[in-house]
Amino acid sequence: MNIIRNVISELTPIFSANEARAVAIALCEHVTGFSRAQLLSDGTLVLTDEQQQQVSRCIDRLRTQEPLQYVLGETEFYGLSFKVDHRVLIPRPETEELVEWIKNDYKDISCSVIDFCTGSGCIAIALAKNLPEAEIQACDLSEDALEVARANAKYNDANVRFFCADVLSESFADTLEPIDVIVSNPPYVLENEKAAMQSNVLDFEPSMALFVPDANPLLFYEAIGKIALARLKPEGALYVEINRDKGKETVELFRQMGFGFVELRTDLFGNARMVKAIKN
Repeated sequence: MNIIRNVISELTPIFSANEARAVAIALCEHVTGFSRAQLLSDGTLVLTDEQQQQVSRCIDRLRTQEPLQYVLGETEFYGLSFKVDHRVLIPRPETEELVEWIKNDYKDISCSVIDFCTGSGCIAIALAKNLPEAEIQACDLSEDALEVARANAKYNDANVRFFCADVLSESFADTLEPIDVIVSNPPYVLENEKAAMQSNVLDFEPSMALFVPDANPLLFYEAIGKIALARLKPEGALYVEINRDKGKETVELFRQMGFGFVELRTDLFGNARMVKAIKN
């Protein structure tokens, strides 16, 4: 327990007691390669000088409020390991529920899926690993993000075709073949919500993947909805993650656009988080 205790003592000024313990365990697992059980049960384990230096460098970065996932260079999503850095958003647990919804709807069904604004590739890759009958594509405006996504697909042995595209471009839909499923977790945080956000998000995660203008909060949903109506096959489905304060507005937008069926779902915390829209 000495390793964990020593690291906790260094982290306590940065985190609450529970957070410091969790971060210390994750940090020591990463640096040493020992399992959580080994670290907690074997009091004779000690860090080498090189490992201690690596831990110290990580703690220095954590003191700047840099997210642990960036410091470690990896995170877990839907039971898979993903490489992450400042070029992509850190995958959130709520997004796993969007993947679960699609997986349940299309399990054992041969279908074509495209993920817009893919970022780290977490949605597309998780679907590729859980929908073996599906053909998966994914796109992003950022070539930097696509570099991370491709590396993650290779790391997870997932068959996903990535390409660069701007979903806000009026000509984008013309480049797509008819498709069964469109999924997206696009930017949806309003500029005026910045004041309530923590610095570990504002200062480190890519703003291009987060924010939309206050005057047009559903900018991406309108654009993606138009693409979906133009390129989804009959009875094809659009799935999106949304701003929890814009659930009713997003549902109403899709209904007014002409989707035949629109469903809003809450996440495990009770927040409006996901919308599914079916093309007639």
